[in-house]
Amino acid sequence: MIMRSIAKTILFTFVVASASVETAEANVSVQAENIGVQKLRVNKNGGDVEVNFRMSLQGLGVKPNNSFLLTPVLVKGDSLCSLPPVMVTGRRRELVNRRNRYDGIMLKYGKDDKAEMDYSAKVEYREWMSGASLMIASDHCGCGGTLLDRDMIPIRMAVLYRPQPVLAFAVPAAEPVKVREESGKAFLDFPVNETVIYPDYRNNRAELEKIRATIDRVKNDANTHITHISIHGYASPEGDFANNGRLAGGRADALKQYVLSQYGFVEDIIDVSSTPEDWRELRRWVEDSQMELRKEVLEIIDLDMEEDAKNYRLRLLNGGKTYSYLLKEVYPSLRRSDYVVRYTVRAFNAEEAKKLLKERPQLLSLEEMYAVSATYAPGSEEFNEVFDIAVRLFPNDETANINAALVAIGEKNYMRAERYLEKAGGSAEAVYARGVLCLMTGRYDEAEALLKQAAEAGIKAAGENLKQLEPARGNR
Repeated sequence: MIMRSIAKTILFTFVVASASVETAEANVSVQAENIGVQKLRVNKNGGDVEVNFRMSLQGLGVKPNNSFLLTPVLVKGDSLCSLPPVMVTGRRRELVNRRNRYDGIMLKYGKDDKAEMDYSAKVEYREWMSGASLMIASDHCGCGGTLLDRDMIPIRMAVLYRPQPVLAFAVPAAEPVKVREESGKAFLDFPVNETVIYPDYRNNRAELEKIRATIDRVKNDANTHITHISIHGYASPEGDFANNGRLAGGRADALKQYVLSQYGFVEDIIDVSSTPEDWRELRRWVEDSQMELRKEVLEIIDLDMEEDAKNYRLRLLNGGKTYSYLLKEVYPSLRRSDYVVRYTVRAFNAEEAKKLLKERPQLLSLEEMYAVSATYAPGSEEFNEVFDIAVRLFPNDETANINAALVAIGEKNYMRAERYLEKAGGSAEAVYARGVLCLMTGRYDEAEALLKQAAEAGIKAAGENLKQLEPARGNR
């Protein structure tokens, strides 16, 4: 019964506060008319709520030996949070408190029957505080008890407005023909100066199995059709450049013939190219390493001279020790054949796409992923996951980055949203998403300019977000 009575008192205070200040002051406490608050600012700053105001008191008739407490309180429904109280004291009581080293906030009531002070406090933000009221609980009799037993003087309603962004996701453009590719590297071993593939030679069987597995994954899928295979052969820089050119080209062609023999493809479906000596990959490896004489090796690699001459200089470096190290640790990885299997993929309906999203999402277009998202509740874990997968598979696509940014905004991960928007381009949808991010991070002037620009371009959700600017600015 007591709690129900308290709840009614709080509710009554809210109703009064939303009507008029004069009525509220008359009904809540006779002391309220003598307590004034100016320059009120209640801001949400990160994980905290900051409360600042100037308090003025007059006509309270505080006797020199007396004191009472005024406690600012954030209230919403049955939830409340008290801030540090202010002890208003008479002249003698103030001296006693100081001698006793009272460490709270004190306001001495002056001889001219009034007092003023600037109040500032900070409390941890909690979700319920959005839309809360700021009130002052007064304890004039020194009775103590709970805050809810005291008179509540309403100061301001809805001091903490938290924008609720309207998120309109960008619709991806249709992909008329879905072209995809699978790629890999084959490190086949050949006897010295030979270009014939021996499947049982050293580790060749495992390397050839890797190639077949890549081709089989596409060829055996009823949803895909192989259109082209590219093979590029590389040799390492040791030996004669012309001979290395023969080996790189011949070994890549040998791999082509092997693939043709295994699958019966028409010959022109496979193209072959080669690089006699892979100095670029050698340079990358050395640059990323901590090898001895690293700087000197890089200087030789960067020389503007024929490959055989550079190779000769490498052989002389450090009495041949550096070259022996390269032959053993680096050059084997440079002798390889890179292969790419290109293929087309048929179109899928939403239910088929939903299944493939878990199994082989690379077969889907952004448009098909968007159709999957429409089957989930906006903001749900499944909904957000669709756009996370989309941006991972299409990391440079502007639409994918816009939608991933909106998901991050909905999850309050504003730093991640900022990163996605760096690759979102300059479309109206991108401008809108940047405006929403500015709205949610307190950059209201930027938000207004961007959202107006997006609204003029026809983004309806931009107008809905613009409506939130005025109450959001009230948090300042």
